[in-house]
Amino acid sequence: MNVIIMEGEKVIKEKAKSGKGSIRKISPSAYECVIQSSYINPKTGTPKRIKRRGKTEAEARKNAKMALTAWEKELLHGQDAKIDKSKTFGEYVDDYLKTQVQGSITDSTFTSYYMITKRMLIAFPIANYQLQMLNIPVFEDYYRQLMSKYAWKSCLTPIQIAKRTCKWLVERSLLAENYAEAARIKKKVSDEYDFKKAEDLRHRKKVFTPEDIQKFYWAYKNNVNQYACVTMFLLETGMRPGEFAALRNSSIDMEKGRIYVRETRSVRYKDLNDPTKGFEMYVKVPKNGEERYLIMSDLCKEVVQYMRNQTKLNCKDNVEDLLYPVFLTGKRRTESAMNIGFNSMCNKLGIDRDVHVSEHGQKKGLSLYSLRHTADTIANTAKGANVVNTALAMGHKAISVENVYTHATDEALASVTTPSQAILDQYKKEEPDKEKELYEMYLKLKEKFESEN
Repeated sequence: MNVIIMEGEKVIKEKAKSGKGSIRKISPSAYECVIQSSYINPKTGTPKRIKRRGKTEAEARKNAKMALTAWEKELLHGQDAKIDKSKTFGEYVDDYLKTQVQGSITDSTFTSYYMITKRMLIAFPIANYQLQMLNIPVFEDYYRQLMSKYAWKSCLTPIQIAKRTCKWLVERSLLAENYAEAARIKKKVSDEYDFKKAEDLRHRKKVFTPEDIQKFYWAYKNNVNQYACVTMFLLETGMRPGEFAALRNSSIDMEKGRIYVRETRSVRYKDLNDPTKGFEMYVKVPKNGEERYLIMSDLCKEVVQYMRNQTKLNCKDNVEDLLYPVFLTGKRRTESAMNIGFNSMCNKLGIDRDVHVSEHGQKKGLSLYSLRHTADTIANTAKGANVVNTALAMGHKAISVENVYTHATDEALASVTTPSQAILDQYKKEEPDKEKELYEMYLKLKEKFESEN
């Protein structure tokens, strides 16, 4: 193979080493390399030829070889072997999500990833860059822009998607290296103690107080609105709002005092391949993909019976046998609608939800989901609390090792203290009398010993 270097009118021909390609100088700071594949281009019937440029001979060769390798990989995998140089990074991110991620996770999780990517990656300038324009500084600039607008925790998902997309492009030889992985993430670090911020965080309300729970109970007993019973139910069970919305009467065994959590309400795109067609609500397996059951407290049984009576009185068409559907339609309640009702009730009762604007300008406050955090906190801080039993009841998988050896039993789940058992006088758990238990054990052993002798 000849290497042709053109300098003005002078043409120099050199014998190139095998596989190096033909190089020509097209300007003082630009070279062009043409390299040929051993594979036939199915569209032309002749060996595929790739042409790429660079500022130096080495760069031009590198670009051409990488483009050729990418074409050959696409060809061998039966994909469209045409390399589109005008395609943007945002379009490749979209391809990555639809070809590599979709199908490996639930539809609702994919929908969540896609929405986050659209808002926190596609909406940024980096999405309009072509692959040859990408480098480490470009990604560092993107990370800087992202973190100036969103909290660090929120940035983790789009950053991870950017890294995985780049890794996928490197594997296809469409990108020289994983620039997203190599880019430094410069988080804002302060070496001075911020007394004002620390004081604010210390007084930030994270869960509802015992006084709030007393008010919620009063609202339930006095029929303040139709979400007071929902509030008490979520506090007593620690269930997620979506799990409650999908709960059917057939999943509640009043005789055994059990609730079987088998379904949850979620959202997904109507057409995963075309997000412009909008969303739809659907029922799926609970988070972590596993069924669990809960032991009902006395108050929980009471609330369930109340909701059944209300549904029977007010809902004429409960086709899906839901515990507490929308009375007018018989459909599952949405979390957004329940939150509106819940927030309105809190305002009426004078319950502080700690509504505040975050440092990134987002409005936040305690919501319906905070009832789950409240139930979890009370259960784990109660006397004799067992964090493993609480995790089983809540459907958590954080305590992974213990969960392998610990399985749900009525005794274990019944030991989990609910808000009513910790706070409301009429439902409080009686603490076991250890001395009485030991004395009764002594009497049984004595009786057994005397009968055997």
